[in-house]
Amino acid sequence: MSERRKSMMVLTIVVLCATQAFAQINVRGYRLVYSSETAERAASLLDLDEEALANCTGDFVDRESLERHWRYSPKATSTWNKRMGTTDEERARVHRPQEGHLHMLAVSTDGTADGFVTSGVEMKQGYRYGIFEVKAKCLPHQSNFPAVWMMPVDQSDGWPNCGEIDIMEQIGTSSTVWSTVHLGARYDKPVGKTYTYSGNLSASSDWHVYSLRWDKLSLTFYCDGRQVFRYAKDATLDLAAHPDYEKWQFPYNKAYYIILDQALGMNTWWDSEAPDPSFTYEMDVEYVRIWQNSDSDEPDIVSSPTPSASDGHRKVWRDGRLVIRKGYEEYTLAGTRLK
Repeated sequence: MSERRKSMMVLTIVVLCATQAFAQINVRGYRLVYSSETAERAASLLDLDEEALANCTGDFVDRESLERHWRYSPKATSTWNKRMGTTDEERARVHRPQEGHLHMLAVSTDGTADGFVTSGVEMKQGYRYGIFEVKAKCLPHQSNFPAVWMMPVDQSDGWPNCGEIDIMEQIGTSSTVWSTVHLGARYDKPVGKTYTYSGNLSASSDWHVYSLRWDKLSLTFYCDGRQVFRYAKDATLDLAAHPDYEKWQFPYNKAYYIILDQALGMNTWWDSEAPDPSFTYEMDVEYVRIWQNSDSDEPDIVSSPTPSASDGHRKVWRDGRLVIRKGYEEYTLAGTRLK
């Protein structure tokens, strides 16, 4: 086994939402610091003061508004970004902000599997700690790979040591959704858990609210207000003997920025497969909301880095899954809701 495989630690949760409640998790004590919604729409749905309403941007109203706080993901060599549009014409074709929704498409420009252009946008700001909410839906299909995820502003430690937070990923024709954290190895011991439960609705093809509550000690993931996964900082860190332990075990004490993308090239078993040129792939995002409180003793917001072609953080995903399959505990809770 390569040292790179040994240094990977991935904790994963599969959740099949059993109800379509769109429940918001408790945000008491938090302030709304960003919403893609217009102030008028947010005011009709949320109890907000004038300061919070001023943070409602209307970014998904049209393309000009989108480009105020979001940048287009660059084309590179990973599975998720190797088909990204690069020209204004291509980007306009697959990014369609309209009436407050962001429609993200992957379409074939010439009727072949090699002619696909995909979509991806990244926030120009990074945030440290808070509650992150995204209401979205996608269409499972051969080779589908949409995601809502986060990368750190500072990636100087390299992936996976720098950390990665995947709030939502849907793979191929599967009706499940994945929430995952990536980080450096904990003494080279891969750890993970997988939970599954059934329901009447698809967690991918129906609207759902995917949420992350992130603080100095833990990351907790939710689907429609129900907790589905929690990753916590180890309270027994022996920093005297292992000064780098904290950085590798919990690299979540710095600013991260949100990425939305409608990518292609994966299936249920994590292998690459050709996309279907007769199908229009789409992830629809109704809103992105970010809430923060005053507990942080450092700045919450910093400028995110300019995108580059360095994108190894998802290039070795299959290797990571192979490692985790040998080390995780699996729990199948068919017909049972997670608590």
